[in-house]
Amino acid sequence: MIASRHRQPFGDGQSMTMTPALPRRPRWRSLALLALCLAPLLWPLEHLAERYYRNVLANQNRQTLDLYVANLLGTLHRYETLPQILGDLPALRAALAAPGDTPTLVNANRLLSEITRQTGADVMYLMDANGLTLAASNSEQKDSFIGRNFSFRPYFIDARAGRTGRFFGLGTTSAKRGYFFAGPVRDGERIIGVLVVKVDLDHTETLWGKTPEQLLLTDQNGVVILTSNPEWRFRATRDLTDDEKKAIVAIQSYPTRDPRPLRIDEHAWLTQTQAIEETGWNVNILAPRALVDRQVRTVVAIGGAALLVLMLLLGLMMQRRRHYLDRIAFEAKARRELEMRVIERTSDLEGLNSRLRQEVL
Repeated sequence: MIASRHRQPFGDGQSMTMTPALPRRPRWRSLALLALCLAPLLWPLEHLAERYYRNVLANQNRQTLDLYVANLLGTLHRYETLPQILGDLPALRAALAAPGDTPTLVNANRLLSEITRQTGADVMYLMDANGLTLAASNSEQKDSFIGRNFSFRPYFIDARAGRTGRFFGLGTTSAKRGYFFAGPVRDGERIIGVLVVKVDLDHTETLWGKTPEQLLLTDQNGVVILTSNPEWRFRATRDLTDDEKKAIVAIQSYPTRDPRPLRIDEHAWLTQTQAIEETGWNVNILAPRALVDRQVRTVVAIGGAALLVLMLLLGLMMQRRRHYLDRIAFEAKARRELEMRVIERTSDLEGLNSRLRQEVL
């Protein structure tokens, strides 16, 4: 009877088995929402990076522009005073005084050739008061200027009026570009001729080298006269007026009478300009915007990667914290369940002992 009423003090094994609850997954939705909230931070980062790299590029190009202009002006200034200085040479005065005397002209040709070689000028030539070339440094070449009349050129008109003539254009005989300096040759107060020094500026294009930036030098008409891009040469950067077109035809400064327009995409290039007042030119540097965009994309990519790493670290921290909290909750629940079972078993044992004592007595 006792055996039939006796129950195991701690019940069956299954009653004590505790199955831990599975930890909940990290809240990736919260992370995604947080990422969406932080993603707009990449926009000011992109803006700041673009402004920074544009300023860096602008400073670099400004220095390059200053150096190029200084080199160009240095080349021009080297020859600027030569017509006035050489105009006083007796051999040249003699050639103007006796244009039909062959020995005198030969001597003038030899002198101009020697001075041209020593100074590095492209060519020097002497014209009479009517613009007819009497002597030239290239007298022995096939494209000699001797016998040619250049009275239509602006530099001759200015020098004939007693001023220093300046002009950039394509040679009508040599078909070579050059800058022309002209000065009057005087006999007392009377102007008896004009001496011209032509300077080759082609080398200034090669100084630019093979860089992403492009050089663009325009004259007073807005026509490209020097450039690192041959396809842009002698093209107009703006619409020409009728008077400008007539002047181009009259002075023959370009190989074409109607320069084709040059349309440059302002969105593809970052442009900086510096004016040269004494020549009326504008020197431009055009830098591809891609140089800035490439740097900006790199910064944004790094920022995005940093944001992604931050999200991953935050996700791992949240996951570890969730596991930690779940573990604590699980252990607390297990302790409570164990305490309740102990209390229940203790109560059962006390009741069983009480009944046993009563039956024995």
